[in-house]
Amino acid sequence: MADQGAQDKTEKPTPRRRTKAREKGQVAKSQELAGAGVLLAGLVTLNLFGGYFYQQIGGLTRHFFSHAASMHLSVDGMRDLSLQVWSFFMVLMAPVLGAVTLAALIFNLAQVGFMLAPERVKPDLKKLNPLTGIKRWFSLRMAVDLAKNLAKLAIVGLVAYHTVAGEWDRLPGLGDMEVKDALVYIVDVCFRIFWRSVLAMFVLAVLDWAYQKYDFEKNLRMSKQEIKDEFKQSEGDPMVKGRIRSIQREQAKKRMMASVPDADVVVTNPTHYAVALVYNASEMDAPQVIAKGMNLLAEKLKTIAREHGVPVVEDPPLARALYRQVEVGQAIPYELYEATATILAHVYRQKNRQQEVLSARGARS
Repeated sequence: MADQGAQDKTEKPTPRRRTKAREKGQVAKSQELAGAGVLLAGLVTLNLFGGYFYQQIGGLTRHFFSHAASMHLSVDGMRDLSLQVWSFFMVLMAPVLGAVTLAALIFNLAQVGFMLAPERVKPDLKKLNPLTGIKRWFSLRMAVDLAKNLAKLAIVGLVAYHTVAGEWDRLPGLGDMEVKDALVYIVDVCFRIFWRSVLAMFVLAVLDWAYQKYDFEKNLRMSKQEIKDEFKQSEGDPMVKGRIRSIQREQAKKRMMASVPDADVVVTNPTHYAVALVYNASEMDAPQVIAKGMNLLAEKLKTIAREHGVPVVEDPPLARALYRQVEVGQAIPYELYEATATILAHVYRQKNRQQEVLSARGARS
């Protein structure tokens, strides 16, 4: 089942998946590359400041030997001497410490950029599970780490062997050299071993970085179902969204129908379209559409209008134009002013006649 699940993960990770992995501190990063960079920075600094270090340490050694008889070997004296030596070496090694610190920052930032991952420092009881630890021992990553460590040992061993083998003829002559010259020669051979080892480890580190990148992308891959689930979580379930939109449309339709009794007139096609208009000269610059519908909705709109005494006027061209060009709540466009004004004037005249007839009947009664 696990193999089947791994085979199903064939899709590239989404940006959201990458972001969540980064928040958890999961990034493609090679510790070997950063370590090789730190070693290289340290060697370069030692090579540049080697003469200065030699002079300073030699001067300190001569000072101690020349003043050895006058030193007080009390507790306070040894404490002061230890502080002086410690301060001296801290100041002396400051360039090396600064170089390796800067190299560590550069190589780590170059790989992953600036990153804060609080989840990495949170306590996780799963890490204390011995079964999980045993599984990691037999994982592919552990095998790769073992191969890297063996490769590093082999590299350092081969480099040291070939370097020393090249100096094999000169080694018997060390006994005839002065101590100073012998030390310089030994340091030179050691530096050559370090240089060649670091350069070889850089090649290994680049290969490790490429593998870490590949392994990270592989573990981050997603199945098609995971992509669908993520889309539902981020964008919402399409079925739920469709249901919400349906409810919203129903509510908007109810509000629209509730406004039909307030209309001044309903313009119809007469069977396909119906548009309800309202106009208040003191509040509006132009008549507004407060409801509209097509087919069954148009019939319902006309029925409500007749039930509440709203005039229904047939004007197919105007009804089609209003339905297609004007949304509910919008004022009619300028090009429809004349046709709409004609209908409203007709409606107002009818209302005035009806009021006159009602007034006359009231007077006779």
